[in-house]
Order: sequence, then C-alpha cells, then structure tokens
Amino acid sequence: MLEKFLSSIGIGHVKVDTVVGKASIKQGEIIKGDVIIEGGKADQPINEVQLLLLHKYEEDKEDSDFPYHEKELKTIILNDIGTIKAGEKKSISFQFPTEINHPKTTETDQTILRTTVDIPQAVDPTDEDRIIVS
Repeated sequence: MLEKFLSSIGIGHVKVDTVVGKASIKQGEIIKGDVIIEGGKADQPINEVQLLLLHKYEEDKEDSDFPYHEKELKTIILNDIGTIKAGEKKSISFQFPTEINHPKTTETDQTILRTTVDIPQAVDPTDEDRIIVS
C-alpha cells in the first residue's frame, strides 16, 4: 500500500524513455522508434501513451514574455497498454509520419517528440527527444 502511494506522488514511479531509430530525418519521412516503459515499485495501470510532435520556434510576441513558443503538429495515442508491473520493462514500437512541409531544423526552429505516459491518479512520466529535420 505504501509503495502505491509513493508511486502516485512520483517516488519510485514508472519511467519512460523514447528511443528513436534515427534522430535526423528529411521532411515527410517517418519517425520510427520504441517507447520503453519501466515499472516502479508498485503495479500501475496505464491509460495510454501519448506521442506529441512539437514545433518549437523563436518569435517575439507582444503578449508573451517568452521568446520560444511551441506549436502542436500531430499526436499519436498508443492504448491497450494495460498494467505495468513493479520492475517490469515494456517496449512499444511506433511509427510517426511527418508532413512533406514539416519545418526544417534551424537555430530558431526545433522539432521535439514529447512522450507522456498517462497513469491514473499519479505523476505522469514524460520524455523529450529532439528530432533534426532537413
């Protein structure tokens, strides 16, 4: 019972690591990889895994104090994951298509693949990977 409570507040909780096949792609290519989920100290049900492709860009806006902004480009949901048992490791393959006009990577434009594991009533583990688009 204590392990379940500690996991829900982020101590000994599930960890996620997204491993992409290649970190450098061309516009319109498919990002391929695996989401690796590692169980914590207690069994935890997983609602879904969300893969979100973001365009992070620099732009001065009058209504914002931050020079960098994020635009969501596309989301893929992986579901039917089930429960991750304590100490268990699961690997889930994915393919994420990009658009032919996807923004190219520059000093001020970046592409980020953000992975979030949705766990009910717990801290949702996340991972971010930079994708270079040429």
